[in-house]
Amino acid sequence: MNNRISKLLATALITAMVLSVIPLFNIMPARAAAPLPPSMYLVPEFPTFYTNTTNIGDTFVVTLWAQALTGAFTMSFEVDFNIAQLSCVSAVFTAGGGSQWFTLRQNSTGGWHLPPAQITIAFPPTISNVLGTITGGESCLNPDSIPGGTSGTIITMTFQIIAGPPINGNLTSLIHLNPDNTWFSDEVNNAIPINLGDARYTYIWSPPPKPHLAVEPTPQTFSMFLVWNGSTFTEDIVIKSISNGWFLGNATTDLTYNATLTTVAGVVFDPIWTGATTWTGNNTGTLSFYVDGPSSIPNGDVKIATITFRIIGQGYVPPRAFGDFDVSTLHLLNYQLGSTFGFYIAMNPAVDGLVTVYAFSPVLPPHLEVSSATIGPGPSLGQLFNITVSLVDVMDFQNIIGIQFRLGYDPTMLEAVAVYEGPFLPTYAALQGAAFTGTFFVGYINNPDGIFGPHVLIGNMIFPNGTGRWNPPMLNGTGVVATITFRVLYQSFGEPNVVTHLDIVDKLAIGLDNLEDQNIIDKALQPSINGTVTITTNLPGRMIDEYGGAVNSGLGPLVGTYLQFPAPYGGQGPNAPMDLVEPQSWVWLHANVTYNYWPVQFKNVAFEIQMPNGTVYTKLSAFTDENGVATVGFRMPWPCDINTTSSSLIGVWKEISTVQLADVKINDTLTWHYDYLVHVWKVTTDMFQYNHGQCVQITFEYGSHAQQYYPALFVVSIVDELGVTVGIATVTTTFGGTVFCQYKNSSETVEICLPKWAYAGIATIHINTFDFEPSQGGVAIAPEFVGPTIAIQPY
Repeated sequence: MNNRISKLLATALITAMVLSVIPLFNIMPARAAAPLPPSMYLVPEFPTFYTNTTNIGDTFVVTLWAQALTGAFTMSFEVDFNIAQLSCVSAVFTAGGGSQWFTLRQNSTGGWHLPPAQITIAFPPTISNVLGTITGGESCLNPDSIPGGTSGTIITMTFQIIAGPPINGNLTSLIHLNPDNTWFSDEVNNAIPINLGDARYTYIWSPPPKPHLAVEPTPQTFSMFLVWNGSTFTEDIVIKSISNGWFLGNATTDLTYNATLTTVAGVVFDPIWTGATTWTGNNTGTLSFYVDGPSSIPNGDVKIATITFRIIGQGYVPPRAFGDFDVSTLHLLNYQLGSTFGFYIAMNPAVDGLVTVYAFSPVLPPHLEVSSATIGPGPSLGQLFNITVSLVDVMDFQNIIGIQFRLGYDPTMLEAVAVYEGPFLPTYAALQGAAFTGTFFVGYINNPDGIFGPHVLIGNMIFPNGTGRWNPPMLNGTGVVATITFRVLYQSFGEPNVVTHLDIVDKLAIGLDNLEDQNIIDKALQPSINGTVTITTNLPGRMIDEYGGAVNSGLGPLVGTYLQFPAPYGGQGPNAPMDLVEPQSWVWLHANVTYNYWPVQFKNVAFEIQMPNGTVYTKLSAFTDENGVATVGFRMPWPCDINTTSSSLIGVWKEISTVQLADVKINDTLTWHYDYLVHVWKVTTDMFQYNHGQCVQITFEYGSHAQQYYPALFVVSIVDELGVTVGIATVTTTFGGTVFCQYKNSSETVEICLPKWAYAGIATIHINTFDFEPSQGGVAIAPEFVGPTIAIQPY
């Protein structure tokens, strides 16, 4: 038999042995001694836990490691543990389909470059919580290539603590590598001697955190808009944050309450208490409870009992004043917790409950309200505008789930174009959580039907959940239920302003009789508040309106036939300001010349541009076109010796456009900020001195004069004393949204951790700002901010 065949047979034999879990040492050859034997060992070596920080049911992880060895071809392992103290909940290889140890060895030699699943056969860890064992193994598939050795991990095992130590005692056991089934062998099945390193698990009793008693839920409030007398509610008495390290055996407490406001309708003890359970004191204002004999060692939050109270003393308005209420403080006193070891457990103060019942007061139903609009005074024929219809002053106890109405309008003045659902009902539908199924919304534009005339019909309802029920919270407050878009059909200059009405001509609300039975019934609505549309006109005579835009980094293209910032950011309107212009941008300026809104063509318009100090930058002129618009363009200056932080060029620029129209001179003024898109104002760190491996918290503040929104990529770096960038962090965000002549400021915080290779000494913070990644064509939009410094310690 040739050598290759014998190697493969040896590999197959080892594979069969691992799969069948046969004790491998019975058929393995004797292991040769080695001067410095390698090892397989468990980390951590001493997993130790304390009852004041760890509870029964918590888990911890132990990792099986292999130290460096050469020539290993096959591996087997068996980890034994004490099943009275621990349970193994998972055991997995550390490199997916195999061990990291094999992966490291193969990669480090450079000989094998296939994924681990193709170069080894792995026998995943098998857990037995009956025998207390974790077994498995791994073998190479290529007997002709044995890589060199290194160290690495094999499996990670997650253990769960299933038993606790006695008071003032501890539990300890060995997590043990069984030498009979834990070994390495070479490619011809010769054993490789190894040392084995076990782990010793210890669970030590230490006084856990103090528990406390609490009444839950609290507070409970019963509103003034329903009659509550005869209604019931429940309150729980709960032992909060009790550790199983206390070995709770019994509990006793008194509870006082307002017996004129509520009475006790019943008490139910939690099923955990299998011993004595007693309570006394019904309708006296004081209840006394005792429980013992828990079915398991209590841990976490443990309920003593649930008390059902009935409200009997709610007042009425009148004679009570509006907003009056009564309270019942559920006060815990004389409480003790006993341990099964015969002592009382130290406790934190109890948390009392509070019940508030408002005197009943009737309330008016909600109503629908239509918004109003004013159009003009400029030419508005064909202009689109929106009005809203809101449901106003809804109370949640009214249990309204749907609304329907018809909005009438004058079709000679307005045309209804579209109908959209408002956010009020969808917002509350979404609050039903996982049961959210949305809303049903309809909107129809109706021609005259002989009953209501031209109108828009709108219906909106919250869907029930999958079981056909509605969940709280119910509609409450005021919100928009629909938005209607209209088009202006009539406007006449020379006539008085025209007012047309928008009237609710029919309405209906539906809701639930109560949240328990949930029968759908009609709900009352107050008279609606209707809306109006006012179409205004005037004849202003001579007018000139200056507006414009600039080509700024990170902003979309300028809009319209006349390149400009979208209104109002281009300065549209008399003497309105324009948005920010960045250094060296190209600026377009347009002057719209009209007489009574009609364009005046071929008029020569003068443009004078002034710098912040009043110095004239340039004077230009242009003729108006067929639309009455004169256009000029120029590039903003930026001399080569300019100071990047302060300059006479940075500030508010002013442009005056002037034209003579029918022997009368008219003008408009446009101003804008000339500045970087954004400025970094200040940078701070959480400390000054840092050791290697520590992380630096860096907070930087920035601001902008931009009214529109721009993208920003802030790149924060730390440069050490010898000029090496030792860490970098980025923040991608947007900025803008300010008003003219005001900076809008914001801040961001990043974290950079100092690597071991950073040079000790004084390091400096640098911040650079781009519109987006330079590798994708992004550019710098602000000067670099340098500073402050930090001290990297030689530790």
